[in-house]
Amino acid sequence: MFAIIMAGGSGTRFWPASRAHYPKQFLNITSDRSMLAETIARAERFAPLDHICVVVGSVHAELTHKLVGAQPVKVLVEPFGRNTAACIGLAALHVKQYGPGGLDEPVIILPADHFIADVTTFTATIQAAAETARNGSIVTLGIQPTRPETGYGYVQTGAAQGATNGMLYYQVARFVEKPNYETAKGYLASGDYFWNSGIFIFTARTILQEIESCMPALYAGLLEIELAIGTPAYDAVVERVYGRLESISIDYGVMEKTRQPIYVFKAAFGWSDVGSWQALYELRASEYDAQGNLLLGDALVSEAKGNLVFSSTDRKVALLGVAGLVVVDTPDAVLIAPLDRSQDVKVFPALLAKP
Repeated sequence: MFAIIMAGGSGTRFWPASRAHYPKQFLNITSDRSMLAETIARAERFAPLDHICVVVGSVHAELTHKLVGAQPVKVLVEPFGRNTAACIGLAALHVKQYGPGGLDEPVIILPADHFIADVTTFTATIQAAAETARNGSIVTLGIQPTRPETGYGYVQTGAAQGATNGMLYYQVARFVEKPNYETAKGYLASGDYFWNSGIFIFTARTILQEIESCMPALYAGLLEIELAIGTPAYDAVVERVYGRLESISIDYGVMEKTRQPIYVFKAAFGWSDVGSWQALYELRASEYDAQGNLLLGDALVSEAKGNLVFSSTDRKVALLGVAGLVVVDTPDAVLIAPLDRSQDVKVFPALLAKP
């Protein structure tokens, strides 16, 4: 098997710890390793290191090479961010270069910034999905919703189609975009809708054929890039081609247009996209102190309850008589906000970007 790890991202949801030059996937927020390092370690459970590709933007290339170190992980650099369709297409070209087997081995698409609680079940689910994808099918993983979430896309499931390794899979009826709250409540009540995990499984042959069918302009650009792989002109060709590519997700570009059946496995391995400081606080509940504080860094609290402190400095952060706050201390910025409003911190990168 192959794994393609998508490690782009602008770093707005974990400001000020996460920045455009150092986004969330490079932070040690879910463990003592970065989220990208955790994703590579998970991928290694089903794909050898030299079958793992990390796709990053040029601004993060040096950082990624440093993180990968001597591991034989392939780092692919995009000169411009063009969303997931171009990212996946580019990586599929490089998988194809592994020889005759490369085209027809399952490829696992993994975002770099997800948390997985039960790695054993995750691995078993990926292996079952990969076996299903070997015949040319497109497979995804759906997350059982626990609340009427408006920040995720959804997958509507149809009837069960079969089982692989004892795990049932279902035909995807449709992909739907982020709903409003009332619609999300209906999805939750129906039991037929699952959160779109952004994890896909298919062969390189399958996805390149689907890109050719559904996105001919992207496919034409990929053909130009393919001819340059392994030549001195490669970087220049990628930059030229990417400059004219449409920025579109694989969901919009292929999944909503393909005539091929798509199957979904219902995931049960403790998934989170860790979309805010509050999500991180809830995720690491086992590490709370007696008053429900999560202290990640050098912090001192007194008569304080339900707070999150994240510090990447040598300063001591002290909280007295406060509750429900997120305090983030970095060398050049400090954030203090109600924890339940932490999803709104993306306003600050936008304000800082204004002239």
